[in-house]
Amino acid sequence: MTVAPLDMDSLILAAHAGKLFGLIHRIAYALVTSDLLIRRASPNFSAALAPAQEDSCIGQPLTNILWELVGAEESLQEILEGSLPYLAFERINRKDHDGRTTYLDLSVTKLDSSELGLGLLVVLEDVTHPAEVEQRLTQNRNELALARAELLRANAQLQRLNRQKTLFLSMAAHDLRGPLSVIRNSGDLIAHIIPADAYPKALHYLHLIDFQTNHMDWLIRDFLDLDQIEQGILTLRLMETDINELILHVVDLARYLVERRELSLEVKLTAEPMRLLVDAKRIQQALYNLLSNAVKFSRRGGQIVVENFWEGDTAVLRICDNGLGMTAEEQAHAFQLYYQGNSNEEMQTQGKGLGLYIVKLLVELHGGRIVLESERDKGSRFTIYLPQNP
Repeated sequence: MTVAPLDMDSLILAAHAGKLFGLIHRIAYALVTSDLLIRRASPNFSAALAPAQEDSCIGQPLTNILWELVGAEESLQEILEGSLPYLAFERINRKDHDGRTTYLDLSVTKLDSSELGLGLLVVLEDVTHPAEVEQRLTQNRNELALARAELLRANAQLQRLNRQKTLFLSMAAHDLRGPLSVIRNSGDLIAHIIPADAYPKALHYLHLIDFQTNHMDWLIRDFLDLDQIEQGILTLRLMETDINELILHVVDLARYLVERRELSLEVKLTAEPMRLLVDAKRIQQALYNLLSNAVKFSRRGGQIVVENFWEGDTAVLRICDNGLGMTAEEQAHAFQLYYQGNSNEEMQTQGKGLGLYIVKLLVELHGGRIVLESERDKGSRFTIYLPQNP
Protein backbone atom coordinates (compact mmCIF):
# COMPACT_ATOMS: atom_id res chain seq x y z
CA MET A 1 0.00 0.00 0.00
CA THR A 2 1.40 3.32 -1.02
CA VAL A 3 0.86 6.33 1.26
CA ALA A 4 0.79 9.74 -0.41
CA PRO A 5 3.59 11.98 0.88
CA LEU A 6 2.56 14.74 3.25
CA ASP A 7 2.18 18.15 1.64
CA MET A 8 4.06 20.11 4.32
CA ASP A 9 3.61 23.45 2.57
CA SER A 10 -0.16 23.03 2.64
CA LEU A 11 -0.09 22.02 6.30
CA ILE A 12 2.07 25.00 7.24
CA LEU A 13 -0.17 27.33 5.23
CA ALA A 14 -3.27 25.90 6.91
CA ALA A 15 -1.63 26.34 10.31
CA HIS A 16 -0.87 30.01 9.58
CA ALA A 17 -4.41 30.57 8.30
CA GLY A 18 -5.82 28.93 11.41
CA LYS A 19 -3.61 31.06 13.63
CA LEU A 20 -4.68 34.24 11.84
CA PHE A 21 -8.33 33.21 12.03
CA GLY A 22 -7.94 32.61 15.75
CA LEU A 23 -6.36 36.04 16.26
CA ILE A 24 -9.12 37.83 14.38
CA HIS A 25 -12.03 35.87 15.78
CA ARG A 26 -10.49 35.06 19.19
CA ILE A 27 -11.53 31.43 19.26
CA ALA A 28 -11.28 29.09 22.28
CA TYR A 29 -12.19 25.40 22.18
CA ALA A 30 -12.38 22.25 24.28
CA LEU A 31 -12.90 18.52 23.80
CA VAL A 32 -15.49 17.02 26.11
CA THR A 33 -15.87 13.28 26.75
CA SER A 34 -19.13 11.38 26.49
CA ASP A 35 -19.59 11.68 30.24
CA LEU A 36 -19.33 15.51 29.86
CA LEU A 37 -15.86 15.98 31.38
CA ILE A 38 -13.40 18.37 29.79
CA ARG A 39 -10.59 16.29 28.33
CA ARG A 40 -8.57 18.83 26.35
CA ALA A 41 -8.81 22.59 25.90
CA SER A 42 -7.04 25.46 24.21
CA PRO A 43 -4.84 27.54 26.53
CA ASN A 44 -7.33 30.44 26.43
CA PHE A 45 -10.46 28.38 27.14
CA SER A 46 -10.50 28.90 30.91
CA ALA A 47 -9.48 32.56 30.58
CA ALA A 48 -12.29 33.20 28.11
CA LEU A 49 -14.90 31.89 30.58
CA ALA A 50 -13.40 32.88 33.90
CA PRO A 51 -10.58 35.43 33.56
CA ALA A 52 -9.98 35.45 37.31
CA GLN A 53 -9.64 31.69 37.47
CA GLU A 54 -6.07 30.38 37.26
CA ASP A 55 -6.79 26.64 37.74
CA SER A 56 -6.96 24.42 34.70
CA CYS A 57 -10.41 23.28 33.58
CA ILE A 58 -9.12 19.85 32.45
CA GLY A 59 -11.03 17.04 34.13
CA GLN A 60 -13.85 19.28 35.34
CA PRO A 61 -17.48 18.73 34.39
CA LEU A 62 -18.47 20.91 31.47
CA THR A 63 -21.46 22.33 33.35
CA ASN A 64 -19.13 23.58 36.13
CA ILE A 65 -17.36 25.78 33.62
CA LEU A 66 -20.33 26.62 31.41
CA TRP A 67 -23.32 27.02 33.72
CA GLU A 68 -25.42 27.97 30.66
CA LEU A 69 -25.44 24.23 29.81
CA VAL A 70 -26.92 23.22 33.14
CA GLY A 71 -30.20 21.52 32.27
CA ALA A 72 -29.07 20.90 28.70
CA GLU A 73 -27.46 17.53 29.47
CA GLU A 74 -30.16 15.63 27.56
CA SER A 75 -29.53 17.78 24.46
CA LEU A 76 -25.79 17.15 24.75
CA GLN A 77 -26.44 13.39 24.82
CA GLU A 78 -28.61 13.72 21.71
CA ILE A 79 -25.69 15.43 19.96
CA LEU A 80 -23.44 12.51 20.92
CA GLU A 81 -26.03 10.07 19.58
CA GLY A 82 -26.37 12.04 16.34
CA SER A 83 -30.06 12.88 16.75
CA LEU A 84 -29.30 16.60 17.31
CA PRO A 85 -26.82 18.30 14.98
CA TYR A 86 -25.58 21.03 17.34
CA LEU A 87 -26.38 23.32 20.23
CA ALA A 88 -25.68 27.03 20.13
CA PHE A 89 -25.97 30.00 22.48
CA GLU A 90 -25.39 33.61 21.43
CA ARG A 91 -24.08 36.48 23.52
CA ILE A 92 -23.35 34.71 26.79
CA ASN A 93 -21.41 37.13 28.97
CA ARG A 94 -18.60 37.12 31.48
CA LYS A 95 -16.70 39.80 33.41
CA ASP A 96 -13.01 40.30 32.65
CA HIS A 97 -10.29 41.38 35.11
CA ASP A 98 -11.34 45.05 34.83
CA GLY A 99 -15.03 44.34 35.34
CA ARG A 100 -15.75 44.86 31.65
CA THR A 101 -18.37 42.59 30.15
CA THR A 102 -17.23 40.27 27.40
CA TYR A 103 -19.66 38.49 25.09
CA LEU A 104 -19.18 34.99 23.71
CA ASP A 105 -20.95 32.84 21.13
CA LEU A 106 -21.02 29.17 22.17
CA SER A 107 -21.51 26.16 19.90
CA VAL A 108 -21.39 22.46 20.72
CA THR A 109 -21.05 19.77 18.01
CA LYS A 110 -20.25 16.08 17.88
CA LEU A 111 -16.64 14.98 17.36
CA ASP A 112 -16.01 11.37 16.29
CA SER A 113 -12.36 10.82 15.47
CA SER A 114 -10.22 7.68 15.38
CA GLU A 115 -7.43 9.62 17.02
CA LEU A 116 -9.48 11.54 19.61
CA GLY A 117 -12.42 9.23 20.06
CA LEU A 118 -16.08 10.15 20.52
CA GLY A 119 -16.88 13.40 22.27
CA LEU A 120 -18.14 16.93 21.99
CA LEU A 121 -16.31 19.88 20.48
CA VAL A 122 -17.10 23.08 22.39
CA VAL A 123 -16.14 26.27 20.55
CA LEU A 124 -16.24 29.79 22.04
CA GLU A 125 -15.91 32.94 19.91
CA ASP A 126 -15.32 36.34 21.50
CA VAL A 127 -17.93 38.64 19.92
CA THR A 128 -17.58 41.53 22.38
CA HIS A 129 -16.94 44.19 19.75
CA PRO A 130 -19.90 43.38 17.45
CA ALA A 131 -22.13 42.88 20.51
CA GLU A 132 -21.20 46.32 21.83
CA VAL A 133 -21.80 47.84 18.38
CA GLU A 134 -25.20 46.14 18.25
CA GLN A 135 -26.02 47.48 21.71
CA ARG A 136 -25.04 51.01 20.71
CA LEU A 137 -27.06 50.73 17.52
CA THR A 138 -30.06 49.47 19.47
CA GLN A 139 -29.66 52.29 21.98
CA ASN A 140 -29.33 54.83 19.16
CA ARG A 141 -32.41 53.44 17.44
CA ASN A 142 -34.35 53.64 20.70
CA GLU A 143 -33.17 57.21 21.29
CA LEU A 144 -34.07 58.14 17.70
CA ALA A 145 -37.48 56.57 18.12
CA LEU A 146 -38.02 58.57 21.32
CA ALA A 147 -36.79 61.75 19.63
CA ARG A 148 -39.07 61.09 16.65
CA ALA A 149 -42.04 60.56 18.95
CA GLU A 150 -41.16 63.77 20.79
CA LEU A 151 -40.84 65.66 17.49
CA LEU A 152 -44.20 64.30 16.35
CA ARG A 153 -45.79 65.49 19.59
CA ALA A 154 -44.08 68.89 19.27
CA ASN A 155 -45.12 69.15 15.62
CA ALA A 156 -48.72 68.33 16.49
CA GLN A 157 -48.61 70.99 19.22
CA LEU A 158 -47.11 73.54 16.79
CA GLN A 159 -49.78 72.76 14.21
CA ARG A 160 -52.46 73.20 16.83
CA LEU A 161 -50.96 76.53 17.92
CA ASN A 162 -50.60 77.59 14.29
CA ARG A 163 -54.27 76.84 13.65
CA GLN A 164 -55.19 78.84 16.73
CA LYS A 165 -52.97 81.72 15.55
CA THR A 166 -54.58 81.64 12.09
CA LEU A 167 -58.04 81.60 13.62
CA PHE A 168 -57.10 84.49 15.92
CA LEU A 169 -55.68 86.56 13.05
CA SER A 170 -58.75 85.90 10.90
CA MET A 171 -61.11 86.88 13.72
CA ALA A 172 -59.00 89.93 14.62
CA ALA A 173 -58.88 91.06 10.97
CA HIS A 174 -62.64 90.63 10.67
CA ASP A 175 -63.29 92.50 13.91
CA LEU A 176 -60.88 95.31 12.99
CA ARG A 177 -62.09 95.77 9.44
CA GLY A 178 -65.68 96.17 10.59
CA PRO A 179 -65.22 99.44 12.53
CA LEU A 180 -62.48 100.45 10.09
CA SER A 181 -64.97 100.33 7.22
CA VAL A 182 -67.42 102.41 9.24
CA ILE A 183 -64.72 105.05 9.90
CA ARG A 184 -63.67 105.12 6.25
CA ASN A 185 -67.25 105.34 4.95
CA SER A 186 -68.10 108.06 7.46
CA GLY A 187 -65.02 110.01 6.41
CA ASP A 188 -65.94 109.63 2.73
CA LEU A 189 -69.48 110.80 3.49
CA ILE A 190 -68.23 113.88 5.34
CA ALA A 191 -65.78 114.61 2.49
CA HIS A 192 -68.67 114.65 0.01
CA ILE A 193 -70.91 116.95 2.02
CA ILE A 194 -68.33 119.34 3.46
CA PRO A 195 -67.83 122.53 1.43
CA ALA A 196 -64.53 122.97 -0.40
CA ASP A 197 -63.89 126.19 1.54
CA ALA A 198 -64.53 124.56 4.89
CA TYR A 199 -62.44 125.24 7.94
CA PRO A 200 -58.87 124.13 7.00
CA LYS A 201 -58.46 122.04 10.12
CA ALA A 202 -61.61 120.09 9.26
CA LEU A 203 -60.11 119.17 5.87
CA HIS A 204 -56.86 118.29 7.60
CA TYR A 205 -58.64 115.88 9.92
CA LEU A 206 -60.50 114.30 7.01
CA HIS A 207 -57.19 113.65 5.24
CA LEU A 208 -55.83 112.21 8.47
CA ILE A 209 -58.81 109.84 8.82
CA ASP A 210 -58.41 108.71 5.21
CA PHE A 211 -54.67 108.11 5.53
CA GLN A 212 -54.83 106.26 8.84
CA THR A 213 -57.68 103.98 7.76
CA ASN A 214 -55.71 103.06 4.65
CA HIS A 215 -52.61 102.52 6.74
CA MET A 216 -54.51 100.26 9.14
CA ASP A 217 -55.88 98.29 6.20
CA TRP A 218 -52.34 97.71 4.87
CA LEU A 219 -51.13 96.58 8.29
CA ILE A 220 -53.98 94.08 8.60
CA ARG A 221 -53.21 92.78 5.11
CA ASP A 222 -49.51 92.40 6.01
CA PHE A 223 -50.32 90.26 9.04
CA LEU A 224 -52.76 88.08 7.10
CA ASP A 225 -50.26 87.67 4.25
CA LEU A 226 -47.52 86.74 6.68
CA ASP A 227 -49.71 83.99 8.11
CA GLN A 228 -50.49 82.66 4.63
CA ILE A 229 -46.82 82.82 3.64
CA GLU A 230 -45.81 80.82 6.74
CA GLN A 231 -48.41 78.18 5.85
CA GLY A 232 -47.36 78.14 2.20
CA ILE A 233 -50.88 78.91 0.96
CA LEU A 234 -50.50 82.45 -0.35
CA THR A 235 -51.75 82.53 -3.95
CA LEU A 236 -51.49 85.19 -6.64
CA ARG A 237 -54.33 86.37 -8.85
CA LEU A 238 -52.48 87.43 -11.98
CA MET A 239 -53.99 89.82 -14.46
CA GLU A 240 -52.62 92.37 -16.92
CA THR A 241 -52.05 95.60 -14.99
CA ASP A 242 -50.80 99.06 -15.88
CA ILE A 243 -47.97 99.60 -13.40
CA ASN A 244 -48.10 103.37 -14.01
CA GLU A 245 -51.64 103.59 -12.68
CA LEU A 246 -50.73 101.34 -9.77
CA ILE A 247 -47.78 103.59 -8.81
CA LEU A 248 -49.94 106.71 -8.98
CA HIS A 249 -52.49 105.08 -6.69
CA VAL A 250 -49.79 104.16 -4.15
CA VAL A 251 -48.38 107.71 -4.28
CA ASP A 252 -51.87 109.10 -3.70
CA LEU A 253 -52.33 106.85 -0.65
CA ALA A 254 -49.09 108.08 0.89
CA ARG A 255 -49.43 111.71 -0.15
CA TYR A 256 -50.76 112.91 3.20
CA LEU A 257 -47.75 111.53 5.08
CA VAL A 258 -45.39 112.98 2.44
CA GLU A 259 -46.93 116.42 2.82
CA ARG A 260 -46.98 116.24 6.62
CA ARG A 261 -43.22 115.61 6.66
CA GLU A 262 -42.70 118.33 4.07
CA LEU A 263 -40.97 115.95 1.68
CA SER A 264 -40.33 116.46 -2.01
CA LEU A 265 -41.81 113.55 -4.01
CA GLU A 266 -40.91 113.14 -7.67
CA VAL A 267 -42.65 110.52 -9.82
CA LYS A 268 -41.05 109.45 -13.13
CA LEU A 269 -43.18 107.09 -15.20
CA THR A 270 -42.74 105.56 -18.63
CA ALA A 271 -44.32 107.49 -21.50
CA GLU A 272 -46.41 104.50 -22.51
CA PRO A 273 -48.39 102.31 -20.08
CA MET A 274 -46.21 99.61 -18.47
CA ARG A 275 -48.37 96.52 -18.73
CA LEU A 276 -47.41 93.47 -16.69
CA LEU A 277 -49.08 90.22 -15.68
CA VAL A 278 -49.13 90.63 -11.90
CA ASP A 279 -51.31 90.43 -8.83
CA ALA A 280 -52.09 94.15 -8.66
CA LYS A 281 -52.96 94.18 -4.97
CA ARG A 282 -49.73 92.40 -4.00
CA ILE A 283 -47.47 94.67 -6.06
CA GLN A 284 -49.34 97.69 -4.76
CA GLN A 285 -48.81 96.37 -1.24
CA ALA A 286 -45.07 95.93 -1.89
CA LEU A 287 -44.71 99.43 -3.33
CA TYR A 288 -46.70 100.98 -0.50
CA ASN A 289 -44.44 99.33 2.07
CA LEU A 290 -41.34 100.62 0.30
CA LEU A 291 -42.74 104.12 -0.12
CA SER A 292 -43.95 104.35 3.48
CA ASN A 293 -40.50 103.18 4.59
CA ALA A 294 -38.87 105.88 2.49
CA VAL A 295 -41.16 108.49 4.06
CA LYS A 296 -40.64 107.11 7.56
CA PHE A 297 -36.85 107.26 7.36
CA SER A 298 -36.53 110.57 5.53
CA ARG A 299 -35.68 113.75 7.39
CA ARG A 300 -38.10 116.66 7.15
CA GLY A 301 -37.63 118.40 3.82
CA GLY A 302 -35.99 115.32 2.25
CA GLN A 303 -36.44 114.01 -1.27
CA ILE A 304 -38.06 110.82 -2.58
CA VAL A 305 -38.07 109.62 -6.18
CA VAL A 306 -40.43 106.93 -7.52
CA GLU A 307 -39.74 105.75 -11.04
CA ASN A 308 -40.17 102.86 -13.44
CA PHE A 309 -38.56 101.90 -16.74
CA TRP A 310 -37.76 98.90 -18.93
CA GLU A 311 -34.53 96.94 -19.09
CA GLY A 312 -35.17 94.64 -22.04
CA ASP A 313 -38.13 92.45 -21.12
CA THR A 314 -37.75 93.27 -17.43
CA ALA A 315 -39.78 95.97 -15.72
CA VAL A 316 -37.82 98.02 -13.18
CA LEU A 317 -39.60 99.77 -10.30
CA ARG A 318 -37.43 101.96 -8.07
CA ILE A 319 -37.93 104.04 -4.93
CA CYS A 320 -35.08 106.26 -3.72
CA ASP A 321 -34.69 108.57 -0.74
CA ASN A 322 -31.92 110.68 0.80
CA GLY A 323 -32.83 109.81 4.37
CA LEU A 324 -31.12 107.84 7.13
CA GLY A 325 -29.76 105.06 4.96
CA MET A 326 -28.33 101.82 6.34
CA THR A 327 -25.02 100.40 7.41
CA ALA A 328 -23.64 97.31 5.67
CA GLU A 329 -24.75 95.17 8.62
CA GLU A 330 -28.28 96.59 8.53
CA GLN A 331 -28.50 95.91 4.79
CA ALA A 332 -27.46 92.29 5.33
CA HIS A 333 -30.43 91.75 7.66
CA ALA A 334 -32.93 94.20 6.16
CA PHE A 335 -35.18 91.55 4.58
CA GLN A 336 -35.19 89.21 7.58
CA LEU A 337 -38.43 88.73 9.44
CA TYR A 338 -38.77 90.93 12.56
CA TYR A 339 -35.32 92.47 12.12
CA GLN A 340 -35.37 95.99 13.55
CA GLY A 341 -32.76 98.42 12.38
CA ASN A 342 -32.36 102.13 11.64
CA SER A 343 -33.54 103.30 15.03
CA ASN A 344 -33.08 107.03 15.30
CA GLU A 345 -33.75 109.18 18.34
CA GLU A 346 -33.99 112.34 16.23
CA MET A 347 -36.87 110.95 14.17
CA GLN A 348 -38.28 108.66 16.90
CA THR A 349 -38.98 105.88 14.44
CA GLN A 350 -38.00 102.28 14.02
CA GLY A 351 -39.00 99.51 11.64
CA LYS A 352 -41.07 96.56 12.82
CA GLY A 353 -39.18 94.05 10.67
CA LEU A 354 -42.30 92.95 8.78
CA GLY A 355 -42.73 95.16 5.70
CA LEU A 356 -39.47 94.45 3.86
CA TYR A 357 -39.74 90.72 4.56
CA ILE A 358 -43.18 90.63 2.93
CA VAL A 359 -42.05 92.87 0.05
CA LYS A 360 -39.24 90.45 -0.81
CA LEU A 361 -41.52 87.41 -0.72
CA LEU A 362 -44.23 89.06 -2.81
CA VAL A 363 -41.69 90.13 -5.43
CA GLU A 364 -40.13 86.65 -5.54
CA LEU A 365 -43.58 85.05 -5.87
CA HIS A 366 -43.87 87.03 -9.11
CA GLY A 367 -40.57 85.56 -10.32
CA GLY A 368 -38.78 88.84 -9.64
CA ARG A 369 -36.10 90.08 -7.29
CA ILE A 370 -35.43 93.14 -5.16
CA VAL A 371 -32.06 94.87 -4.71
CA LEU A 372 -31.16 97.21 -1.86
CA GLU A 373 -28.44 99.86 -2.14
CA SER A 374 -27.86 102.14 0.80
CA GLU A 375 -25.34 104.23 2.69
CA ARG A 376 -25.67 105.57 6.19
CA ASP A 377 -26.93 109.19 6.29
CA LYS A 378 -27.12 109.31 2.48
CA GLY A 379 -30.30 107.39 1.79
CA SER A 380 -31.52 104.11 0.32
CA ARG A 381 -32.55 102.81 -3.07
CA PHE A 382 -34.85 99.81 -3.48
CA THR A 383 -35.09 98.37 -7.00
CA ILE A 384 -37.66 95.75 -7.99
CA TYR A 385 -37.10 93.69 -11.15
CA LEU A 386 -40.21 91.99 -12.55
CA PRO A 387 -40.34 89.79 -15.66
CA GLN A 388 -42.87 90.79 -18.27
CA ASN A 389 -44.33 87.27 -18.29
CA PRO A 390 -43.74 85.58 -14.93
